[in-house]
Order: sequence, then C-alpha cells, then structure tokens
Amino acid sequence: MKVRFIVNPAAGGADRAKKITEAVKRLLKSEEGIFDIKVTRGRGGAAGFSKEAAAKGYDAVFACGGDGTINEVAGQLVSTSTALGVIPGGSGNGFAKSLRLPDDIDSAIGLLKGFKLRDIDVGVVCGKYFFSTAGCGFDARLSKRYNEGKVSRKVRGIVPYYPMALLEFFRFKPRELTIQTDCQTIKATPLILTAANTEEYGGGAVIAPGALPDDGLLDLCIVPKTGLMAARKLAKKILSGEVAGFKGYMCVRTDRVEITGAGESVLQADGEPFEWRGNITIGLLHKRLKVLVK
Repeated sequence: MKVRFIVNPAAGGADRAKKITEAVKRLLKSEEGIFDIKVTRGRGGAAGFSKEAAAKGYDAVFACGGDGTINEVAGQLVSTSTALGVIPGGSGNGFAKSLRLPDDIDSAIGLLKGFKLRDIDVGVVCGKYFFSTAGCGFDARLSKRYNEGKVSRKVRGIVPYYPMALLEFFRFKPRELTIQTDCQTIKATPLILTAANTEEYGGGAVIAPGALPDDGLLDLCIVPKTGLMAARKLAKKILSGEVAGFKGYMCVRTDRVEITGAGESVLQADGEPFEWRGNITIGLLHKRLKVLVK
C-alpha cells in the first residue's frame, strides 16, 4: 500500500503535522507499504504533492486540513484510481461532515484498514472543480471577505463569520439573473445562489438538505433577495438544517446550469473565492472521485 498524507500547517493547530506523523507511525507500523507525509508551505502546495502521488500510483492521498485543502488535493485525483482520504482540520469541514467522515486523526487513518471506497460526483464551475458547494451570491462574497479578513486570519472557525455576514449583507447588491437548467428557465434576483454537491457549506450550515454526492445531480439552491429581519430567520434555518422551510427557498436538481446577467462577479468553489466575468457555467462529472469512507 502507498499512502501520502498532505498536511496544511495552518489548519488544526501548529502541532498538527507532528500529531499526524505520530499517529501514522503508531497505527500503521504493522502495515507493509509506503506512508509519507508532506507539509505544505503555501497556496498550491497541496495540489503539487497530490498530483505527484497520483502520477506515481499511490493508493490514497489524505488531505489534512479544511475544505480548501481538500479541494486542492481532490482536484488532482479526479478520474484517477487514487482515493481521497480526509483528516478534517479546517474552520467548517463541510465536506467531511456531509460524508459522515471521522473527525479525529486516529479514526480517519483507521479507515485504511478496511479501505472502503465511495465514488462521488465532481462539480465544475467555470472550469474549476468543487466537491461540496459553488456559488455566485452572498456566500461567495462572504467567502472572499473571510479569506481577506484580518480577524479571520487570527481567529479561525465560524465565529468571524457573524460580524462579516452582517456587514456584507448591507454591501451586497443582488442582480437580476437568468438561470437556465436542463429543464427550466428561472428569472431571479437571488441573495443566495448555490450549486450543492453535498448538504452543507460547513460549520453546520446546511444549504441543501438531502443532497447526495453520488446521485448524478447538483442541488441548485436559490433564496431571493430579502430584508434584514427575514435574513436573520434565514440564517437560523440554515444553521438548524431547516432552510427548506424558508419562504421563497427553491431547490432544483439538475446536472447543468448556465447563469447570465452576473457581469463581473465573485464566485466560490468550496469556500475558495475567485473573480469571473461573463456567463457562469456549472456542470457535473458523475462518480469521478474515489473517497475513503467508513
């Protein structure tokens, strides 16, 4: 067996790499194979280590970090025989929670003993892979603010989102969009427009209740522009998993989306923001990623 562990040292504490190294030695000492550990030193480092492992025919590559690290690692494993393993260590861990993956180091590494795999779908937004969610509404703006914020660099987790969300709510100006799916055309001015492959953004924020990552469909979640009081109710329903009961919430299951009217916009793929101009295309690759599961 050949397994690589890619550790983001900024996620899960300064001694994360040491803890993972110790656990690998302790739990896999009786196993035959190669078990190497790579520590990233900046953005893009995880992708390079993952690509190298896949090219060398590794059986599995573990992303040790948050959803951004998972996105980097998994993006190099799409349509390969190398499986993705996850040791969660981020601020939200939406992917791991949606797939009911273990949240502690020993249990995550222990999945290698059974080596049970689940083939999941892969989303594609404007040429970028995503494995949990992608969006071009308020969630994308909030992701951009979080990634740039002075507070979130010092205080990780979901706490910094609350003051940022309030500030961005007043700044965000939704545009009227035309949303074309495989079966209908929708005109909307959305506060939230998210394509979900899994149920949640992270941190317990469920945007697509019941979404399955291997059904060949994305859950396109739309929440119309709303006032502050209604937005507070919306936030509570998202955090309690009851967003489907919010007035105006719409979910369309589709494998293809084209959005026009966005102009210059901010998008997010698994919480990683990027800027885009023009029509927004979202698609799906059915069961193109192998994931190590319980």
